[in-house]
Amino acid sequence: MELLTIVNAKKIELIPIIYEFLGEITRHILFYDRANLERQQALELKKSIEKITKKYGFSPTIEMIEIDEDSKRDMEQIAKAFEGNRTNLYLNGSGADVALFTVLSSIVLRNGGKVIAYDKEDNSYNLITQNGFENSKIERSMKIEDFLTLMGEEILEENNKEQIKTRAQSLELLYSDAKRMFNVRYYLKQRKTKELKKRYPKVVEPLKTLGIVDENMLIKGHEGFIKFGFLFEEFVFLQLESYDFDDIKVGVKICFDQEQVKHKKIEVTNEFDILTIKNNKIGFIECKIGDSHVPLDTIYKSDSIMEYFGETASSLIVNIERDKTPHLKKSKKNFSDAIIFRAKTKKVTIYNAFDMGKNSFKNKIKQAFGVELKEEHKKQFEKDGLKSLQYKWER
Repeated sequence: MELLTIVNAKKIELIPIIYEFLGEITRHILFYDRANLERQQALELKKSIEKITKKYGFSPTIEMIEIDEDSKRDMEQIAKAFEGNRTNLYLNGSGADVALFTVLSSIVLRNGGKVIAYDKEDNSYNLITQNGFENSKIERSMKIEDFLTLMGEEILEENNKEQIKTRAQSLELLYSDAKRMFNVRYYLKQRKTKELKKRYPKVVEPLKTLGIVDENMLIKGHEGFIKFGFLFEEFVFLQLESYDFDDIKVGVKICFDQEQVKHKKIEVTNEFDILTIKNNKIGFIECKIGDSHVPLDTIYKSDSIMEYFGETASSLIVNIERDKTPHLKKSKKNFSDAIIFRAKTKKVTIYNAFDMGKNSFKNKIKQAFGVELKEEHKKQFEKDGLKSLQYKWER
């Protein structure tokens, strides 16, 4: 298979096709327009493709061709280079300039080749020939690391998910009841160890296991309180394990390509509480407890990152806070209606609550990422829901 890729700013629309046919490509030609100064983008994409093909043991020939879409001479040379019976020739030009895509696709089709048009919303592609087209679903959706590699990014750090799973029971005991968790944190802050042991004996061992306190139940300085936030990220990850994501990563530090972020309002190095991917669509989750953060700042950070990763990226902010006014019917939350409306305009989903209600959290996951529970977890979820209803009825 010979793949012609038209390099353009919407790299995120090109890489699913490159990844889908990774093992079939013997020759890969990257076209870039000299008028739009896309040589640097082409070099970056070439480097990313070389990295990913080496990882999986493939060795296609990768070439770069500079063209001017307004040059008749350039177009004639390309037409001559690809003339003849070229049924093994494919064109990948999603997101490219319409004029250039039209010229190259006509050359490819005229010689018996095929044009690939990627549908980013449906994660499918149309394979167009002289005789018509057929639609196919992407069969090899990317994992997060491969997605980032082809985008030109590098993972510097990430939490070990298997280690997190070994702490699952302790995390569940500490965070499954938010009111209890906030009370425990308050007792620790006030150094009321005896009261804490008496009122919440079940969380004593989890606090030690998770490294928040030492064997004498003394909190480990400021670091102990900071751990409440980091460990909450791990707790949220454990809830996400039941959902049908293609991949999830926790506590990820990414080095973005410096050329790509020159004109973007993001740092070259960024940290993410949780990254998800489903059907080649990247997602970000910010995990917050309490009200020590500024909601609008959190929203704008998410928005700027989503802009970098394109229209299909999505974001969820999970904010659990202490209910300071339980005697009122409608307690005040950190994210006001006005802020939530602002988040909607930025396509940022907000889960702001006083506890992690499974059903409401499930609805937010579906709203933000379009992801359902895995089949093996659906029945258990329904059973838990019935138990909850029965408990409320008996009370």
